[in-house]
Amino acid sequence: MTPTANNPKSFIAHQRVVDGMPKGEPQSLEAHLLAVGRLSALNAAKLKLASGGATQIKGLETIGEVLGLLHDLGKYSKEFQDYLGSAVGLIDQDADDYVDAARLRGRIDHSTAGAQFIWQRFSNEGALGQLIGQMLALCVASHHSGLIDCLTPSGDDSFGARMNKRVEKTHLDEACASADKGILSRAQTLLGDASLITNLQACLLKIVSSESAHGRDIVAQQQIGLLVRFLFSCLIDADRVDTADFE
Repeated sequence: MTPTANNPKSFIAHQRVVDGMPKGEPQSLEAHLLAVGRLSALNAAKLKLASGGATQIKGLETIGEVLGLLHDLGKYSKEFQDYLGSAVGLIDQDADDYVDAARLRGRIDHSTAGAQFIWQRFSNEGALGQLIGQMLALCVASHHSGLIDCLTPSGDDSFGARMNKRVEKTHLDEACASADKGILSRAQTLLGDASLITNLQACLLKIVSSESAHGRDIVAQQQIGLLVRFLFSCLIDADRVDTADFE
């Protein structure tokens, strides 16, 4: 049965398959997002900055949790659920919802919705908010492709194009209407907490001031890039660990 907004528990993230047939109960999308959020938060909390002595960066666990909660938001769509159900044998070939999963593999966008959700929160928050929004949205948008470039080699704004992708293609509106309310409520609470911005701002200022004091502005940019990669790795590790544990 195809999931509906009235029955979000029927949305699934993964299904074990043995010898081409589904085996056991599927993993609900809600369970996957909560687990990845928890693991990503634990990963992000480990980062420390060295300044005479290693000091823990406050609040990164919040960012890790947000990334985990929203990374697969786009799976709350009929198109993706029909694809997944068809691919793992949960939807019979004679059913109206059955699709050619092999043909659609990699073609249904489920990673942009969560990135757009984050970007909409920060895009009107000035330069600092936009920087933070871009850092977080990049991680979510890239979690199946590797970290994407924000600019093309010719200088075009590829990040902006991704964030402005039509919601009919990203399923953002459909996902927000269908998602488990606890997932969206928790994500909105975390993204609305002013400490998320202030804690990450403090981290960025620490990097910039430390390197600029030695005339190494280009190194500061590199270090901020490494921070993005660290957050990205927190999400990727959490996603793969939870998926592997379920499988």
